[in-house]
Amino acid sequence: MDISNYAISILVSLVIGLSGFVLAYKIFDWLTPGINFSDQLNADNRSVAIFLAGLFIGLGLLLGNAIK
Repeated sequence: MDISNYAISILVSLVIGLSGFVLAYKIFDWLTPGINFSDQLNADNRSVAIFLAGLFIGLGLLLGNAIK
């Protein structure tokens, strides 16, 4: 394989991974209607920030293994 095939593969994986993150966040936001994450983060609620960081790390591991 040459460098262009690797670049295309990386870009496709990046698009799939980012769309997976956005979709998972939107679904999780829809499932928790009582919590407005952006307002909580602007209010410096660190527990929400730590929770979202854990969610994104878990999603990253899950999507990373799914894309392979």
